[in-house]
Amino acid sequence: MDVQRHVLLQFPGARVKGSRDLPMKGSEMRQRVKSPKFQPQLLCGLPKFSRNLIARIFNGRPADKGTTPWIAMLSHLNGQPFCGGSLLGSNWILTAAHCLHHSLNPEDPILHDSDLRSLSHFKIIMGKHWRQRSDETEQHLEVKHIFLHPQYDPNTFENDVALVELSTGPVLNDFVMPICLPESTPEEGTMVIVSGWGKQFLQRLPETLMEIEVPIVAHSTCQEAYAPLKKKVTRDMICAGFKEGGKDACAGDSGGPMVTLDKETDQWYQVGVVSWGKDCGKKDLYGVYSYVYSNRDWIQRVTGMKN
Repeated sequence: MDVQRHVLLQFPGARVKGSRDLPMKGSEMRQRVKSPKFQPQLLCGLPKFSRNLIARIFNGRPADKGTTPWIAMLSHLNGQPFCGGSLLGSNWILTAAHCLHHSLNPEDPILHDSDLRSLSHFKIIMGKHWRQRSDETEQHLEVKHIFLHPQYDPNTFENDVALVELSTGPVLNDFVMPICLPESTPEEGTMVIVSGWGKQFLQRLPETLMEIEVPIVAHSTCQEAYAPLKKKVTRDMICAGFKEGGKDACAGDSGGPMVTLDKETDQWYQVGVVSWGKDCGKKDLYGVYSYVYSNRDWIQRVTGMKN
């Protein structure tokens, strides 16, 4: 296998016009995306600092600094984080669509333009490790555009993915590097790592970035688990966790990356985006993630990226 071919990620020089892509009452906004022009290639999914995968992660643990250089913090201007994300290419952040709008009115559960977060009211922080303390490696970045998946449903969380275009991309270094888009679907039982600054299993906010290691669960198993709760697990979703519970993504982790290691190339691919679940870590229920492979074509159309 040609390792270089698999670890190169291309990114566009041309900009995508339009500010977002979301369902609206009476109409549906469609983005006008030009044929992407591919420019210089960029390494992805190859952190300088490696984690010890032999030691299983029980109930979450603090991540070693630099082992997740693609993770992004979505933060209010006062520095308070509200969601996670991941760096794609040189200047794109992949996150959950529900992170980019305010709670909807139950009497009018349609996503309107006015429900979106103002671009000037939040920022992206890369190279972040501590949740509130400053890191000497962190980079604060402004938002240029946001794009919600055109089939995103805020009531069912179908297609719960979004892209944030940065005004200026971060400086890539040992602590800031993009993640790779998946080239294939993961098998049931594949171990994945989920990272975030949410409550995790401590039931309190952590001081540093946390991570958990969980297996991919069969789609049918996840559907059966949520059927009694009348929750639909659709084909654009993927589940992970243990039947006995105990480990899961929790409040504050939304939008963060679920990644897996390709042992042939030693690079990391993003499998999912933290989306939703029920009583994080509860027995017989699993964490539900937006399935990146299912949304890969849309991601590539908007960003112009190509693995």
